[in-house]
Amino acid sequence: MTEKIKDNRQALAKRGILQLNLKEESSLYTCYMPFVKGCGLFFPGISGHKIGDEVFLLVRLPGVEERFSAAAKVVWINPPQKLGKRLPGTGFQVLGRDADRMRHTIEEILGKKKLHSPLSTATM
Repeated sequence: MTEKIKDNRQALAKRGILQLNLKEESSLYTCYMPFVKGCGLFFPGISGHKIGDEVFLLVRLPGVEERFSAAAKVVWINPPQKLGKRLPGTGFQVLGRDADRMRHTIEEILGKKKLHSPLSTATM
């Protein structure tokens, strides 16, 4: 990651705005949290949040022109030390009317076969 991108991410994070740009289906599969009511996304490497904290998300999904933006709250934390194959990071529950639309788009991208895959994800 270039310094400019890293600095921009840190500046946005200080204001409670987090960006997740997923370019591949495999990354989306790893970060999607289907067990979270509405829609859940895991952000690898994001730390410093506590369960219940609220943030604003900017999300790009693979193969989708539109960028999703929505309020979210922290519902999952993988600690900084690696636990097996789990990546350190934070899971968010997408709030509001865009949660269902985002879930539908993600599940459309992944398809039923991949949604029920036995492959591990970042959270479960």
